Amino acid sequence: MKIFLTNNDFHEVGFVGPKFTWCNNKKGVDRILERLDRCLLNPAAISSKNWFFVRHLAWVASDNCPILLNFIVQQASKKILRFEYVWDSNKASMAMAKKVQRRNYKGNASKILNRKMKYSLKALYFWRKAKMQNLLSLKELLFQIEELQLKESNEGFLSDEE
Repeated sequence: MKIFLTNNDFHEVGFVGPKFTWCNNKKGVDRILERLDRCLLNPAAISSKNWFFVRHLAWVASDNCPILLNFIVQQASKKILRFEYVWDSNKASMAMAKKVQRRNYKGNASKILNRKMKYSLKALYFWRKAKMQNLLSLKELLFQIEELQLKESNEGFLSDEE
């Protein structure tokens, strides 16, 4: 069985509920409990955006435990903010991060650290967004200046409007 699973790259999904899925319906020392039924997923299913979980339900009139495979379609998650090395070299971004770090947060040490990191990244993200807009408008102005200078050098003069 292990060779089959390995060759086909199947992976077993964890479960919630009773450990055993089959019983021979006998009592005492003759009773046999086994986990016969399993749920296997291939790599495509595992790497999908869905969450899978298996629940072993209680058996009532059978020797087999019903198995319920649930999958939850994961909602589009928020954009992940990551540290950008540009922030490290910019004094204004460092000052902004320090300002956020000085705030008082409530909770245990790990929650405080988590909040400080989260709010620092958020502040830096919005700072970069505003800064990039300014940078884009500066680049656009530089492009227009270069065009005018090129036109002036080719034609010798510019009109009053230009």
